[in-house]
Amino acid sequence: MNNYHLEEAKNRKQVFDKFLQIEKKIGANADKLAFLDRGIEQSKYKNSIPNYPQTLKRKPLQYTSYPVFGKIPYIDEQGLDFLHPQIEEACISLGKFEAGELKTIWLGRNPLKTAQFWSSTKMIPVVNTLSKIDQLFPQGDIKNLELKDPKNTTVKYPLDLAIQDIVSYQEKVATSNSLAALFKRFETRSNLEAWFQKVTGNSTLKFQGDYGEPPAIQNPIIFDRTTQNTLIKAVTDTPKGDNFVSAYDLTRLISLIGWHAYLPGECQLPNLQQKTLNHLILAMGQDPARYVDVALETLGIQEVITAPVILSKMGYGSSETRQTVEACYMAFVQFIDPLPKEGGKSAEFRTLALTLRGVIPVANFNDCTPEALQLDARMAAEVTEIMRRVITEELDAL
Repeated sequence: MNNYHLEEAKNRKQVFDKFLQIEKKIGANADKLAFLDRGIEQSKYKNSIPNYPQTLKRKPLQYTSYPVFGKIPYIDEQGLDFLHPQIEEACISLGKFEAGELKTIWLGRNPLKTAQFWSSTKMIPVVNTLSKIDQLFPQGDIKNLELKDPKNTTVKYPLDLAIQDIVSYQEKVATSNSLAALFKRFETRSNLEAWFQKVTGNSTLKFQGDYGEPPAIQNPIIFDRTTQNTLIKAVTDTPKGDNFVSAYDLTRLISLIGWHAYLPGECQLPNLQQKTLNHLILAMGQDPARYVDVALETLGIQEVITAPVILSKMGYGSSETRQTVEACYMAFVQFIDPLPKEGGKSAEFRTLALTLRGVIPVANFNDCTPEALQLDARMAAEVTEIMRRVITEELDAL
């Protein structure tokens, strides 16, 4: 949004004089006028013409109440047509407050198509475990809890640090993959899958796989140091399946985390308390993938926004089966944007959740470096374009 040009255009004489100078500069005459005879070839909208009939059928998107727990919202599947084709699946939810209530719109590209989202799905068993803790022990405090091996009392990990390691990959207690697998030991695979289906309303998702490493503790318990009680024990392990979820599923999950305090009870993740979610929020702020940071820096607003919140979980891998390199990014972004004040408006509260999955075919699977570099740059570029459209409110105006 270029407020300078908007203000400049208020001077109608100046605008007229500018256009008249263009007529003279290009040598226009009565048979060839600068604007009347400009031609479609120079128009930036030329490529949009084939879409005109369909576009005229579309109604403006309306912000509506956040969907109740387990109900799939209406997702506009044309609103993300601007994304590069290498982004195969995507889902974005924009939020704003109307009369004190959070209202949302949902946009997608293949938003319900299930696929492998790699490590982006690691928050699913963590959220499930935290909700189970709060349901059974609502007066407890995550800071007092440990993940322990009942057969080896020397093996114990602070629960909050383990969650941070899953996101940050710093390995303060164990690897991200082994800890994510550990959190899957507190529920059977089929029950965890059914729980996540209930959360999103998407009955087609599959979530019965692991992350390439055995659990950091095969049969863990959750132990309260203060009460010296065992809160939760591992369940009997069951055969592994696939982790195939959708961009919508992950956008719904991270929106439930980020917007928890704004949602009515019938929309919230059940049993989870804000004090417990805060530990997860602090962990998800430490994701090494910083696509939103790059976007805000590129757009030149990182120094002017206030009250920023960036939660995310990346995923990345190469598939020999599909002969592709793939990157995933689930994020929640919120900040106060002061730029509209330059045009005499109030500062804007920007809040959104998004998930992208980018895919590039690999020419030589022995060296994926060229494709990996291209995909990383592509993800950064597309997140930047999304944020540009959020700031200029082009997404809202669909």
